[in-house]
Parts: sequence; structure tokens; C-alpha cells
Amino acid sequence: MNYNSYTEVGSPGWYDLEGQWNVNSTFGWEEEGLRGHVFASADNSTLIIAVKGTSAAFIGGGGGTSTRDKINDNLLFSCCCAKVDRTWRGVCDCNTGGYQCDLRCVEDSVNSDEVYYNIAIAILWTVQDMYPNANIWLSGHSLGGGLTSLLGLTFGVPTVTFEAPGDLLAAKRLHLPMPPAIDWNDLPLFHVGHTADPIFLGVCNGPSSACYYSGFAMESKCHTGRSCIYDPVKEDNWKVDIRTHRLFDTIEGVIKLKEVPTCKSEEDCVDCELWTYT
Repeated sequence: MNYNSYTEVGSPGWYDLEGQWNVNSTFGWEEEGLRGHVFASADNSTLIIAVKGTSAAFIGGGGGTSTRDKINDNLLFSCCCAKVDRTWRGVCDCNTGGYQCDLRCVEDSVNSDEVYYNIAIAILWTVQDMYPNANIWLSGHSLGGGLTSLLGLTFGVPTVTFEAPGDLLAAKRLHLPMPPAIDWNDLPLFHVGHTADPIFLGVCNGPSSACYYSGFAMESKCHTGRSCIYDPVKEDNWKVDIRTHRLFDTIEGVIKLKEVPTCKSEEDCVDCELWTYT
């Protein structure tokens, strides 16, 4: 479903779901913004909202949403509006010099009209209004995973993401429920990833990284909920490589071949250690 969220229904490359799920509706394909599909069981008792991730040439794709996708990535998953160093302009004016950031400013930036989060809320509400008795799930890959996890945390909707960047930083800035008020192990919120994916691990940053050279400040690494981490680096000698972030590689090379790992909350994970927020 997440793989198909990158393409229009019936397009070349559409992943065959073997008749188990129907496309109930789609969203965003007439605009340059949030896109995806709503999949449904035969009787519409279960609906799954699958949200497209980032379209970007450096991970093997492009498309009409790439500019806005990049802005969302840099707002949600950077330490301070993608002001990585003096050569970066940033996507907002919250940096106050060096590794200093205006906290209120950066909190406002992740809740701005540029961010897909509020659009995703409207889509969820629409589906809930249309099918008030349905069991609704959220899912997404990459940026789509980060967005759906924020949505799942906001409304308590079951969510499964694939290779999502660390979403805890954005969740804190949106003032979503956090421990100790809640226990991650009690939430139906799961992040599926693997040890060869630098974006999922939060290591696709720094001057030598593909993200840096492509203008993406993917600095966050900590996830909400529970993470289910496959280990193809240890088990299959994979290398940490931005190309392994592609969902097709993960489906065919990891998920189809291995047992689902134990899902655990990420204890003692800290984002943006060098930064001071005032």
C-alpha cells in the first residue's frame, strides 16, 4: 500500500495486492502536496490511509511534490529549520546564531501552513466522517511515515510506518502526548525500519552525506511508539546506503525474507545534542 502511494491507481509499477484490498479513494493527485490512497476491505469495515513519502531524485525518484516535500522534511526533521551551517539558508528564521535556536519560533514553524500535518488531519477527519464505524489505520513511508505517526499519536489511531525519520522531535514541538503521561508500549504505533537505512537511523547528515548534498537536513533520529528494526547489515552484509531507503528494496530484500523483529521503544534517545533552545 505504501509503495503504491507513490503512483496513481493502475499506473505502471503498481504493486499487486492480490485482490485483498480495494482502493476506496485517493487524495492530492491534482495538487503539488500531500498525496496517497485510502485502501479498504471488501465491506469497508477496515480502512487504511497510506500517505506518500518524499519524492526526491537522490533516492531514485522525483515528481511534482518534490519541492514541498523537501520543505516539510526540513521543517519536521531538522534541529532548527535546516540551518545546518553557514552555507545553508534554512527554511525559517529561528536560528539565533551558532547552535542556538528560538524554541517558540521553531514550534510555530512545524505547525505552519507549509507543513502537511494539518492537511493530513483534515483527510483523517473526512474518512472518519464518511465511515464512522470503520476500523481506520494509518501508514506511510519516509516523510509519509513521519506524518502518519504524528497523526496516530494525536488521535490514538493505529499506525504502522516504514523507514520514517525520527518523529519524536516534531511530536515534542507539536506538544503531542509524551511519557511519562503515556507509555509508548501501550500505543498501537509502530515504526518498521532497518540498519542499512541512514534516514531511519538518523545518520544521513553531515557534509559527506547524500542528504546534505541534496539540501535535506535529516537530523532527527528518535522515534515515538515502538521501533521494529531489521538488521541486514549484520545478517546480510548490507552497507549503510541511502539507496536502501527505497521502499521496494526494503519490501523485497528485507520484509519478505525475514521474521518480524521484536518491536521496542527507543530508550534514552536524544536528538540535537549540540543545540540550545531558548
